[in-house]
Amino acid sequence: MTRVLVLVAVLALAVGCASGSSSGPGADPAPSPAAAAVPADVARGLDALIATAESGPSGGSAWPSVIQAPHRQVDRDVGVAGIAAGLLAVAEGAPEGSVRDRSLDTVRDAADFLVAAQRGAGRFPDYVDPDGVAGYAYSSYDDGAAGVADLLWTAGERLDEPRYRDAARAATAWLVERAEDVPGAPACPQVCRWAWSDDGPPSYRNGMGEGQAGIVYALSVLADRTGDRRLAAYAAGGGAYLLSQQGPDGGMPERADQPARNTGFLSGAAGAAFTFLRLHQATGEQRWRDGAERALDFLDRTAVPAAGGSTWPIWVDPEGAPGNPRRATGMEEGAAGIGWVSLQAAEILDDDGHRARAEAAGRWLLAVGQTRDGGGVSWPEFEGSPISHLSTNSGAAGTGWYLDTLGRVTGEAVYRDAAVDAQRWLAASMRPDGTWPSNVTDGRPQLLGEPSWHWGSAGILAFLARMSGGPVDSPGMQPPLVPLR
Repeated sequence: MTRVLVLVAVLALAVGCASGSSSGPGADPAPSPAAAAVPADVARGLDALIATAESGPSGGSAWPSVIQAPHRQVDRDVGVAGIAAGLLAVAEGAPEGSVRDRSLDTVRDAADFLVAAQRGAGRFPDYVDPDGVAGYAYSSYDDGAAGVADLLWTAGERLDEPRYRDAARAATAWLVERAEDVPGAPACPQVCRWAWSDDGPPSYRNGMGEGQAGIVYALSVLADRTGDRRLAAYAAGGGAYLLSQQGPDGGMPERADQPARNTGFLSGAAGAAFTFLRLHQATGEQRWRDGAERALDFLDRTAVPAAGGSTWPIWVDPEGAPGNPRRATGMEEGAAGIGWVSLQAAEILDDDGHRARAEAAGRWLLAVGQTRDGGGVSWPEFEGSPISHLSTNSGAAGTGWYLDTLGRVTGEAVYRDAAVDAQRWLAASMRPDGTWPSNVTDGRPQLLGEPSWHWGSAGILAFLARMSGGPVDSPGMQPPLVPLR
């Protein structure tokens, strides 16, 4: 019976894709041409994700990570907070009440686990297992308190649960307590930085995922949500430190002790530009706009023309020479993430040059997409790589999501069609148990059943919900700063 259902779903995808569809710039979000099969895929994937949840030692539900086995991580990267974010996206786009209700019930279980996971108010250890708890906690968006706080506040609002919002406030208070002065600079909160972990020698990282940019973004957003202007002051102080780290070329080193400039959203210039745009949006201050424009100009200078579009080395040295010449495709390190930030810059800064950069990234992504034997299209992790991810971080879900957004903004059906092809590959790659492999390497599925947002089912489900008309546009986990149609 399972094989019959899978066959029906795949046939429905094929019929839907053949029909075609496009919408002009400014149109409201609409289901993809293949959307007829999406509700069934989302429902099956949701059931499988719920089935793998395990009861937490102090309440709620958690998921053992395949990538970080056997730990029950708390974070946005491979942990419970990221899974909850995916479930919230599914709930917002669910075409039927039962899927929405099951998603929200599971978000509640995840949030209960996170509240119970605290060791001290607002301190979230890296993992909480039945037989042990991590002795360290992270400050960052992907790994620690900043991202957990953002998720818990969102869950608290959606579920009308004050205790989740209280836990989010506790996490931001923990971040404020850990803010550090910077030698030679005015005292925090005028200029602030955060060590990545509260254990061992401090590591000062600048990125959206593991460092300063993500913390500043979260504090700025939560300042608006809570009305706590103290958080806004610390966000501005963190932004001031981030500006001090920006090189004269506009590039952003991944870490304070490494001069190499990273280009991507996770750890480099694209993520820094996103945070500066957020601060400019919140305050109207020119210094944040200038920082964003310098970072985006840096991306123009480091772009490599290829296949009628543009791509970027993962990082360059201070003189601009590629230090890692690999040209990544995905949301976190590659062209998709740079393009997605560029679309927001075009809207916020009213500059079509940023939209041109986004389209150049899209043209290259179209050129390097790989047609799959089982149907649809995937992207190599970087040009020439034997690894094709299915996930949001570096794979078809995130890259397809970006191309879908690019198609909505530009009205160009070719980008929308590529997103549908990504959707088709994900449908064809779903396993009989309703899970996906995290990646396919040399034709072989790897890391089967990973539940997370960045690397597994939660992010894939969020993408599929978006393709069926869901309102959440968040391929990099952070929502866009302005609606991208």
